[in-house]
Amino acid sequence: MSDGFEMQEMCRSALRSFSGAFRDKEVLAEFYPYIGLTHTIRRRGSSWMIRISDHCRQAPREVLESIAVLLACKILRRKPSPEALRIYDAFRRNPETEQRVQLRRLQRGRKQIEDAQGKCHSLEEIYTELNRTYFNGQVEVRKLGWGARRSWSRLGHYDPVHNTITISPVLDSARVPRPVLAYLLYHEMLHTLFNWTDSGTRKRHHTPEFYRAERSFPSYAAARKFLDRFCRMRGRNPAWLW
Repeated sequence: MSDGFEMQEMCRSALRSFSGAFRDKEVLAEFYPYIGLTHTIRRRGSSWMIRISDHCRQAPREVLESIAVLLACKILRRKPSPEALRIYDAFRRNPETEQRVQLRRLQRGRKQIEDAQGKCHSLEEIYTELNRTYFNGQVEVRKLGWGARRSWSRLGHYDPVHNTITISPVLDSARVPRPVLAYLLYHEMLHTLFNWTDSGTRKRHHTPEFYRAERSFPSYAAARKFLDRFCRMRGRNPAWLW
Protein backbone atom coordinates (compact mmCIF):
# COMPACT_ATOMS: atom_id res chain seq x y z
CA MET A 1 0.00 0.00 0.00
CA SER A 2 1.70 3.21 -1.15
CA ASP A 3 -1.12 5.75 -1.46
CA GLY A 4 -1.13 8.23 1.44
CA PHE A 5 -4.85 8.92 1.20
CA GLU A 6 -5.68 5.23 1.26
CA MET A 7 -3.40 4.75 4.28
CA GLN A 8 -5.15 7.61 6.11
CA GLU A 9 -8.58 6.10 5.49
CA MET A 10 -7.29 2.74 6.70
CA CYS A 11 -5.91 4.26 9.92
CA ARG A 12 -9.14 6.16 10.55
CA SER A 13 -11.22 3.02 10.08
CA ALA A 14 -8.90 0.88 12.23
CA LEU A 15 -8.92 3.34 15.15
CA ARG A 16 -12.66 3.95 15.09
CA SER A 17 -13.31 0.22 15.04
CA PHE A 18 -10.83 -0.36 17.83
CA SER A 19 -12.20 2.13 20.36
CA GLY A 20 -15.06 4.53 20.84
CA ALA A 21 -12.50 7.12 21.94
CA PHE A 22 -11.77 7.75 18.25
CA ARG A 23 -15.26 7.49 16.72
CA ASP A 24 -16.11 11.20 16.86
CA LYS A 25 -12.56 12.40 16.24
CA GLU A 26 -10.83 13.29 13.02
CA VAL A 27 -7.87 11.00 12.32
CA LEU A 28 -5.10 12.27 10.07
CA ALA A 29 -2.27 10.04 8.93
CA GLU A 30 0.82 10.29 6.76
CA PHE A 31 4.01 8.47 5.92
CA TYR A 32 7.05 10.22 7.35
CA PRO A 33 10.75 9.75 6.45
CA TYR A 34 12.00 8.67 9.87
CA ILE A 35 15.44 7.08 9.90
CA GLY A 36 14.16 3.95 11.61
CA LEU A 37 10.85 2.20 12.21
CA THR A 38 9.46 5.06 14.26
CA HIS A 39 5.70 5.62 14.42
CA THR A 40 3.94 8.34 16.40
CA ILE A 41 0.44 9.45 17.38
CA ARG A 42 -0.25 12.91 18.77
CA ARG A 43 -3.28 14.96 19.70
CA ARG A 44 -3.69 18.01 17.48
CA GLY A 45 -6.60 20.08 18.75
CA SER A 46 -9.65 17.84 18.47
CA SER A 47 -7.90 15.55 15.96
CA TRP A 48 -5.35 12.75 16.15
CA MET A 49 -2.26 12.88 13.94
CA ILE A 50 -0.49 9.62 13.04
CA ARG A 51 2.90 9.44 11.40
CA ILE A 52 4.08 6.05 10.15
CA SER A 53 7.63 5.45 8.98
CA ASP A 54 7.81 5.46 5.21
CA HIS A 55 9.76 2.21 5.45
CA CYS A 56 6.20 0.83 5.69
CA ARG A 57 4.99 2.39 2.45
CA GLN A 58 4.84 -0.97 0.71
CA ALA A 59 3.73 -2.91 3.79
CA PRO A 60 0.55 -5.03 3.60
CA ARG A 61 -2.68 -3.51 4.89
CA GLU A 62 -2.69 -5.76 7.96
CA VAL A 63 0.71 -4.39 9.02
CA LEU A 64 -0.44 -0.77 8.79
CA GLU A 65 -3.64 -1.61 10.67
CA SER A 66 -1.58 -3.28 13.38
CA ILE A 67 0.64 -0.20 13.70
CA ALA A 68 -2.41 2.04 14.09
CA VAL A 69 -3.87 -0.24 16.76
CA LEU A 70 -0.55 -0.50 18.63
CA LEU A 71 -0.31 3.28 18.69
CA ALA A 72 -3.87 3.49 20.02
CA CYS A 73 -3.02 0.98 22.76
CA LYS A 74 -0.15 3.20 23.84
CA ILE A 75 -2.40 6.25 24.09
CA LEU A 76 -5.22 4.38 25.85
CA ARG A 77 -2.80 2.39 28.03
CA ARG A 78 -4.20 -0.91 26.90
CA LYS A 79 -2.37 -4.18 26.44
CA PRO A 80 -1.91 -4.89 22.70
CA SER A 81 -3.37 -8.07 21.29
CA PRO A 82 -0.89 -10.89 20.58
CA GLU A 83 -2.06 -10.94 16.96
CA ALA A 84 -1.25 -7.25 16.36
CA LEU A 85 2.16 -7.73 17.96
CA ARG A 86 2.81 -10.84 15.88
CA ILE A 87 1.90 -9.17 12.58
CA TYR A 88 4.03 -6.09 13.20
CA ASP A 89 6.96 -8.03 14.64
CA ALA A 90 7.06 -10.34 11.60
CA PHE A 91 7.27 -7.27 9.35
CA ARG A 92 9.87 -5.56 11.55
CA ARG A 93 12.11 -8.62 11.63
CA ASN A 94 11.83 -9.35 7.91
CA PRO A 95 15.39 -9.27 6.46
CA GLU A 96 14.36 -6.86 3.69
CA THR A 97 12.88 -4.43 6.22
CA GLU A 98 15.96 -4.64 8.44
CA GLN A 99 18.22 -4.03 5.43
CA ARG A 100 16.30 -0.92 4.37
CA VAL A 101 16.39 0.52 7.88
CA GLN A 102 20.10 -0.17 8.31
CA LEU A 103 20.94 1.35 4.92
CA ARG A 104 19.12 4.57 5.78
CA ARG A 105 20.79 4.76 9.18
CA LEU A 106 24.18 4.46 7.50
CA GLN A 107 23.29 7.08 4.91
CA ARG A 108 21.58 9.61 7.17
CA GLY A 109 22.45 8.76 10.75
CA ARG A 110 24.68 11.24 12.53
CA LYS A 111 26.59 10.15 15.62
CA GLN A 112 27.33 13.19 17.75
CA ILE A 113 30.37 12.02 19.65
CA GLU A 114 32.96 14.26 21.23
CA ASP A 115 36.64 13.45 21.71
CA ALA A 116 37.56 10.51 23.96
CA GLN A 117 39.75 12.76 26.12
CA GLY A 118 37.57 14.33 28.79
CA LYS A 119 38.34 16.88 31.47
CA CYS A 120 38.87 14.22 34.13
CA HIS A 121 38.99 10.87 32.34
CA SER A 122 40.46 9.53 29.11
CA LEU A 123 38.14 6.95 27.58
CA GLU A 124 40.83 5.99 25.09
CA GLU A 125 43.26 5.03 27.86
CA ILE A 126 40.64 2.96 29.67
CA TYR A 127 39.49 1.32 26.41
CA THR A 128 43.06 0.37 25.45
CA GLU A 129 43.73 -1.12 28.88
CA LEU A 130 40.48 -3.11 28.85
CA ASN A 131 41.05 -4.33 25.31
CA ARG A 132 44.51 -5.62 26.20
CA THR A 133 43.51 -7.16 29.54
CA TYR A 134 40.12 -8.74 28.80
CA PHE A 135 39.69 -8.93 25.03
CA ASN A 136 43.16 -9.85 23.76
CA GLY A 137 43.10 -6.66 21.68
CA GLN A 138 40.32 -8.01 19.48
CA VAL A 139 37.68 -5.32 20.03
CA GLU A 140 37.65 -2.72 17.27
CA VAL A 141 35.25 0.23 17.21
CA ARG A 142 35.11 2.95 14.60
CA LYS A 143 34.77 5.74 17.13
CA LEU A 144 34.82 6.08 20.91
CA GLY A 145 34.03 9.22 22.84
CA TRP A 146 31.91 11.27 25.19
CA GLY A 147 28.36 12.06 24.09
CA ALA A 148 27.34 15.52 22.99
CA ARG A 149 24.52 15.67 25.56
CA ARG A 150 24.57 15.17 29.32
CA SER A 151 22.25 12.20 29.40
CA TRP A 152 21.16 10.61 32.68
CA SER A 153 18.76 8.10 31.11
CA ARG A 154 21.50 6.46 29.02
CA LEU A 155 25.00 6.52 30.49
CA GLY A 156 26.53 4.23 27.89
CA HIS A 157 25.58 3.06 24.41
CA TYR A 158 27.04 0.81 21.72
CA ASP A 159 25.70 1.43 18.21
CA PRO A 160 26.18 -1.73 16.09
CA VAL A 161 25.30 0.02 12.83
CA HIS A 162 27.97 2.72 13.15
CA ASN A 163 30.22 0.59 15.40
CA THR A 164 30.60 3.35 17.98
CA ILE A 165 30.65 3.56 21.77
CA THR A 166 29.34 6.67 23.48
CA ILE A 167 29.60 7.49 27.19
CA SER A 168 27.52 10.25 28.78
CA PRO A 169 29.65 13.26 29.83
CA VAL A 170 27.89 13.35 33.22
CA LEU A 171 30.48 10.70 34.18
CA ASP A 172 33.46 12.85 33.20
CA SER A 173 33.81 13.96 36.80
CA ALA A 174 36.45 13.63 39.52
CA ARG A 175 33.67 12.16 41.69
CA VAL A 176 33.40 9.15 39.38
CA PRO A 177 36.14 6.57 40.12
CA ARG A 178 38.09 5.22 37.17
CA PRO A 179 37.02 1.59 37.90
CA VAL A 180 33.38 2.66 37.49
CA LEU A 181 34.06 4.02 34.02
CA ALA A 182 36.09 0.91 33.26
CA TYR A 183 33.09 -1.29 34.10
CA LEU A 184 30.73 0.84 32.00
CA LEU A 185 33.08 0.77 29.02
CA TYR A 186 33.64 -2.97 29.49
CA HIS A 187 29.86 -3.47 29.33
CA GLU A 188 29.63 -1.61 26.02
CA MET A 189 32.65 -3.46 24.60
CA LEU A 190 30.92 -6.77 25.35
CA HIS A 191 28.19 -5.74 22.90
CA THR A 192 30.73 -5.93 20.07
CA LEU A 193 31.18 -9.65 20.79
CA PHE A 194 27.66 -10.78 21.67
CA ASN A 195 25.17 -10.59 18.81
CA TRP A 196 21.54 -9.83 19.58
CA THR A 197 19.36 -12.93 19.67
CA ASP A 198 15.75 -13.41 18.77
CA SER A 199 13.61 -14.17 21.82
CA GLY A 200 10.41 -14.72 19.80
CA THR A 201 8.91 -11.24 19.92
CA ARG A 202 11.93 -8.94 20.06
CA LYS A 203 15.69 -8.90 19.87
CA ARG A 204 17.56 -9.11 23.13
CA HIS A 205 20.46 -6.80 23.88
CA HIS A 206 21.62 -8.79 26.91
CA THR A 207 21.75 -12.57 26.62
CA PRO A 208 22.51 -14.95 29.53
CA GLU A 209 26.02 -15.36 28.10
CA PHE A 210 26.41 -11.58 28.07
CA TYR A 211 25.41 -11.33 31.72
CA ARG A 212 27.84 -14.07 32.73
CA ALA A 213 30.71 -12.26 31.02
CA GLU A 214 29.65 -8.95 32.55
CA ARG A 215 29.55 -10.32 36.10
CA SER A 216 33.10 -11.62 35.73
CA PHE A 217 34.43 -8.05 35.69
CA PRO A 218 36.32 -7.46 38.97
CA SER A 219 34.55 -4.23 39.99
CA TYR A 220 31.11 -5.30 38.69
CA ALA A 221 29.19 -5.16 41.99
CA ALA A 222 30.89 -2.04 43.35
CA ALA A 223 30.53 -0.15 40.06
CA ARG A 224 26.82 -0.93 39.70
CA LYS A 225 26.21 0.10 43.29
CA PHE A 226 28.01 3.40 42.70
CA LEU A 227 26.10 4.13 39.47
CA ASP A 228 22.73 3.30 41.06
CA ARG A 229 23.48 5.69 43.90
CA PHE A 230 24.93 8.29 41.52
CA CYS A 231 21.72 8.32 39.47
CA ARG A 232 19.34 8.22 42.42
CA MET A 233 21.05 11.20 44.04
CA ARG A 234 19.84 13.21 41.08
CA GLY A 235 16.36 11.70 41.03
CA ARG A 236 17.00 9.66 37.90
CA ASN A 237 15.92 6.14 37.04
CA PRO A 238 19.02 3.96 37.33
CA ALA A 239 18.20 1.93 34.19
CA TRP A 240 21.23 3.42 32.55
CA LEU A 241 22.90 0.80 30.35
CA TRP A 242 22.16 -0.06 26.75
